[in-house]
Parts: sequence; C-alpha cells; structure tokens
Amino acid sequence: MTYIILLPIFFPILSGIFIRLTSQNRLKPLLIISVILNFCFTIFVVSYFPEAAVELFEFNNLLFFYFSPDLLGKIFAVLVSTLWIFTTFYALDYMSHEKKTNSFFMFFLATQGITIGIAFSGNLITLYLFYELLTLITFPLVIHEGSDEALRTGKKYLLYSFFGATFVLFGIILLYSQNNSLDFMSGGMIGILSNEQLPYYLMVYLFLFLGFGVKSALVPFHSWLPSAMIAPTPVSALLHAVAVVKSGIFSLMRITYYVIGWETIEQTGGNKYTLVLVLITIIMGSFLAISQKNLKKRLAYSTVSQLGYIMIGLVVFTPDTLTGGLLHMLFHAFIKITLFFCIGAVMHYEHKTELAEIEGIGKRMPITMTCFSISSLCLIGIPPTNGFVSKWFLAIGGIKSGNYIIPIILLLSALFTAAYLLPIFTTAFFKGPPIRETVVKEPNNLMLIPIIILTGINVFIGFFPNLVINLIEKLSLILY
Repeated sequence: MTYIILLPIFFPILSGIFIRLTSQNRLKPLLIISVILNFCFTIFVVSYFPEAAVELFEFNNLLFFYFSPDLLGKIFAVLVSTLWIFTTFYALDYMSHEKKTNSFFMFFLATQGITIGIAFSGNLITLYLFYELLTLITFPLVIHEGSDEALRTGKKYLLYSFFGATFVLFGIILLYSQNNSLDFMSGGMIGILSNEQLPYYLMVYLFLFLGFGVKSALVPFHSWLPSAMIAPTPVSALLHAVAVVKSGIFSLMRITYYVIGWETIEQTGGNKYTLVLVLITIIMGSFLAISQKNLKKRLAYSTVSQLGYIMIGLVVFTPDTLTGGLLHMLFHAFIKITLFFCIGAVMHYEHKTELAEIEGIGKRMPITMTCFSISSLCLIGIPPTNGFVSKWFLAIGGIKSGNYIIPIILLLSALFTAAYLLPIFTTAFFKGPPIRETVVKEPNNLMLIPIIILTGINVFIGFFPNLVINLIEKLSLILY
C-alpha cells in the first residue's frame, strides 16, 4: 500500500508518454485531467501517508533509491502540483499555435513528476538522481523554439547544470566516505566535529552548496537563468517559480538542515562564506534587473535577487530566518508565476517584448496589467502583502542573529525592486494614447482566469498569512 506514494511521481511521466501518442483533438482534455488527478494524488499522499517510505531499488549501500515524504517534501510537492494546474491552462492557450505541442506537453508533464520525485526523495543519492533527470527533461522545453539562439541557450543550460552537478557529486563522495550514509535526518547526520574534521566538512559543505547553488542562480553561477528566457513563457514561469530554481533551493535546504546540519555548518564557519555570496546575489540581481529593457529578462534577473532572499534562511541560522526563507519560497512562487503570465500574455497577444513598446498597454489589457501591478507590489513587499510578511521574518531573524547588514540589504533590495517593476506598470497605464482611442482586448480566458486567481491568492495570503505561517513555523520548530 505504501507504494501509492510513488503515484504523484510516475503518473505524470506515464501521462506525458500517453499524450505524446494521442491525437491533437484529445490533447486538451487529457492534459487537464492529468494535472488535476495528479494534484488529487499528491493531496491524498500528503494527507493519509504521514510516515510512509518506499525503497525502490538497491544496488549497494550507496546506490539505493528511497522515497519518504516528510513535512518539507510535502509542502514542496503541494506547491508544485498546485502551480502546475494554473500553468497547464495558461500553456494550452499560449501553445495553441505552436508546433510539436504533443512533444512539448510530454516533457512538460514529465518535469512535474521529476520535480515531485525531488520533493519525496528520502536520501541524498535519490535526490541527486532526480536532480540530474530534471536537467535532461527540461532541456527540450528550453530549446523548444528550435532556433540557433535556443540551441546555444540549451548548451549553456546543460553546461552550467552539469558543472553544478559535478560539484554535488564530489561533495556526495566526500560525505559518504566518512559517514557511510546519505539518509536525510532532521538536524543533520554528522553532529559535533573535532578540530581536525573542520576543514574536511567545510570542503564538503562548500562543494554541495555551490553545486546546488547553480540551479538556485547563486552569483556567479546565475547567467544561465536569464539566457533561458528564450523558452516559451509557460516554461519560463515554471523555471522561475517552482520547477528548476526552487528544486535547487529545496536541495540546499536538504543539505543544510537534513544532511550536514546547521550546527555543524556553523561550527565549520562555512555559512560566513556563503552569506557573502547570498548578499551579493540579492544586490547584483536587482542592479542587473534595473538595466534590462526586455521584459522577460527584467523578471529573470529579479528572480536571481529574490532567490537570494530565500537563501538567507539557509546561511543565517535562526528560526525566524528559516521561517522567512520558507515563506518566501512559497510566496515568490505565486508572485513570480503571476508576473510571468502577465508579461507572457502581452507578448502573445500584443507581440511586445521591450519596455518602450508597452506604452498604453494597460488601457488595452486593463485586467492583465492590474494583476501585474498588484503582484509587483507583493514582490516589492508593500504592507500588508505576502512579500512583506516573508521579508519581515528575514529581517527580524537577521537582527536577532546580530547580522544587521541583512535588514539593510533587504531594504535596499526592496527599493531596487520598486525601481525595476514600477516603470513597467507606469508605462503601461500612464503613457500612450488616451483611453477613448483604445480598444480593450484581454487574453483568452484560459490565460486570463489563472492570472486573476493567482493574483487573488497573493492578496488573500497577504491579509491572512497565519494560514501558511503556522505550518511553516511547525517545520522550523522541528529543525531547531
């Protein structure tokens, strides 16, 4: 019976293969049914299998694939399966005039299964396997356009991903050679170190953090992410909101709190080095976003900065910073996918890609750009939005830990976030022809309804954040 926990992993993979072979006129209903069913399967597993574990294959003491969804994995899996439904409806409209849609949606669904496989992994080697599969399965989505630029971008994506994976593999080998175990354990599995062990485990930590940091767009390994904007907008939204970069963040949480352990990392002093990179990531991502004229690239560099916020919870060890980091992982996913959906609608229906081209677009697409404006305020962190809630916890945690630079960096970054988002909706609403000379033309409902619902969720969570905070604080208490 416990094998049912594998259903949310393998059902979308098998559904994708079936959809690849089906006719075009059956694609839409089968795709919708598949993602809704997988959401139900995920909720069922999360609700009714609190202690389930499955060992799938065992080759030796190192290579055995083990699944055991804990609270962190369940939160991530529900996030993935929820946002996949919205993205599916959006993508059905966006990809309606594209070629090779059956192949696209095969990889699209397989990506969901692989990502949930990362969430449910019970040890580091299983997580690493699915982490590598995620690179391979998203590669066709990134290069879907098939142009020379898309192929160059795809090669860059693979190069960066395999570079990071090599670092992770080195870290795993070093870790296993001393511990003979790669299982996840709350608080880590290493414990207190002797002085002779400190340099060794510092090296292990840095290999793992930098390796997983590549997919998390940690500076200086971030440039693959803006380049990947050549992909269709539904793919870009998933890359930035939940699938790839959040898998990197999730993996960093695993090695910090379930493999090495935050107390061990603090003893090595490794978090002092990674904190510097995280703070640089926040500021540099914001600076680079301000300078971008292309709308998708502006959002891409924004993601680089916002991921740095989440990583504060992985390098500054207080319950508040962990709570803030986890909250921002969730809130950023909902906010950023909404922003990408809005910009993607503008690109799809108006064929506008640059800031200067969208003058007056808010008068032609008022609902879409109003949703963009509201979600932008959430990302900036204006009270009482959800973005403010997560940043508040991060700032308080920084102050409690004595890292006063953290609230200062957060405040500066909020100002920079306003500097690169406000010009988009001011240009859209306050420039261009008068309203009486404008014809309103919103996107198709398959696009527009997900945008409206996601915006509503962003607003609702801002006003009633305790629904999420209570769950996240429960996890923080387990780890501290």
